[in-house]
Amino acid sequence: MLISEPVAALPRRVVPIHGETLASYLWRLAEHNGMAFEELARHIGAPRTIGQADPRIEEVRLGPVAQQRLAQVSGRSVGQLERALPSWAHSRISARARRQVQIEAWPLDQAPVQACSLCVAGHGERPVWRVSGEQWAVCTRHGRWTGTAGGRFQVGLSELPDVVDAQVRRVRLQRRTGLYARALMADAQQVAVYWWQCRQMGARGVWRRRQDVLGVDRSALWAVPLVVYPEAVIVAEAMAVRERQRAMGRSFAGGPAGWTTGRWVAWVGERLGMAEEMAEGGHRALEAWLMAHRNTVPVVERLARREGRAVARSVPLALMEPHRVVPSNGPLEQASCLPWRLGSPMTGVPLWG
Repeated sequence: MLISEPVAALPRRVVPIHGETLASYLWRLAEHNGMAFEELARHIGAPRTIGQADPRIEEVRLGPVAQQRLAQVSGRSVGQLERALPSWAHSRISARARRQVQIEAWPLDQAPVQACSLCVAGHGERPVWRVSGEQWAVCTRHGRWTGTAGGRFQVGLSELPDVVDAQVRRVRLQRRTGLYARALMADAQQVAVYWWQCRQMGARGVWRRRQDVLGVDRSALWAVPLVVYPEAVIVAEAMAVRERQRAMGRSFAGGPAGWTTGRWVAWVGERLGMAEEMAEGGHRALEAWLMAHRNTVPVVERLARREGRAVARSVPLALMEPHRVVPSNGPLEQASCLPWRLGSPMTGVPLWG
């Protein structure tokens, strides 16, 4: 039986954190008011058999009646809650449904990420969980990596400032490039994964040092995206330069003499400070990416565009093959056109040169 009459606000309010999951917010609201999670859930329309939602792996879905009641008991407007809690608008529960409160498991590739504990300090002792487009995040304000795996939800980056700098650069790349930056970041991470699994590029130097700082070895796959992150961002930036040229049907750097595919690969190696490792085999992963992103504009059309300029860095790039569709959330690897995956054998990679 649905209950739709007004209910009184709870005595203590809780500020919803931007991006927070509903399960996380309900837990904090309940505890702040001395209630069990199930008690609060039933108060807004859940059945008596409702269990506890684990905010690390589960989300709470609310129908319209339960949403209205939650707004009333929390002392917040529906608009405030909708703006702060991403899952608010993603419920498929109708107003006529008897079960206005439901608990669903997150898909494994969409598990929420713990918010930076320093950002949410003062909002209670319980951790805050956020809906995330990826399986980890970097807080540039406090220099912290937050994730979902292996119990390592919070990792301080005071000894890894290059990871924080990389996040700043990535945000700048996204602002300039638009949605296409997510595809480029996904491809760049996969290139770095290839290098890591084949023990190329930074394996004997910078990546080993980061592993030592984190206190992990190569078996800690959860740490790999963190370990390779600065180099992945540099590769993504270089890919964006290449793609702006391709958008105009031009070769790298406009096609002047000598700027062949090999020169672009060598340039990436120079930017990474790993020119020698690139020449010794690191080039293969980038060549696989270039094959998937080759210039398909006919030569005649390319010649007609000779006087044209590349797309300005401040203008977002239009989606191009092989990234006509870019998923907005989930693991980055799902947005990549490259076939290999972390922890799996390297397959489908042309072994040129």
